[in-house]
Amino acid sequence: MSDLSTLPTPTAARLPKPRWLDPRLLIGLLMVLLAVVVGARVFADADDRVQVWSVTRDLGPDTPLTRDDVEPAAVQLDDQAGRYLSAAEDLDGLVLTRPVGRGELLPVSAVGPASSLDQRRIAIEVDRVGVAGLARGRVVDLYVVRPATQGESPSPPELVLESVTVGEDVRSGSGSFGGGGATVGLTLLVDRTDVPDVIDAVANGSVYVVAVPGQARGSGS
Repeated sequence: MSDLSTLPTPTAARLPKPRWLDPRLLIGLLMVLLAVVVGARVFADADDRVQVWSVTRDLGPDTPLTRDDVEPAAVQLDDQAGRYLSAAEDLDGLVLTRPVGRGELLPVSAVGPASSLDQRRIAIEVDRVGVAGLARGRVVDLYVVRPATQGESPSPPELVLESVTVGEDVRSGSGSFGGGGATVGLTLLVDRTDVPDVIDAVANGSVYVVAVPGQARGSGS
């Protein structure tokens, strides 16, 4: 009969640790859950967005709007959506009533029908170098230098019109009037009552335009 003390002592078997308690697994599940929640929130926010017009370049007042001046933008405006022009709205016949900057959503309050404006489009010749790079919608001041009368000192530059909007892109090629020499054609949008002042300045002096800093409206891109 063998001695029982020499028999091996059985050891208690430990149950394996459940895999769901593995910290790495828990972190992975948490990240998946977080991604699902964030994704659901993004889709929910996207559903609330509306398409409105956004201005593609700085534009001055009285500028007739075209499709090149705006692009649709999907934004979340909640109860403010009615303040901006929907991208479904036709731009034909609309003009700006105040300056609007590049990237700005187009407010309904900043546009109006062209028929409501008493504007005139007038073309003048100006120094070619002084208007290099001007484009439609740019805001300028108009000056005139009148010739000195005999025996008197030259007159200083005189401000004719302030904050006038350029009506068309300046074309520096020979195809525009005055295209071959030192001058070039420039179209301005002016109030009807200001037309005589512009004609007088052109007829009785040399006219110059100066771009208004911070209101480079119409420089494309």
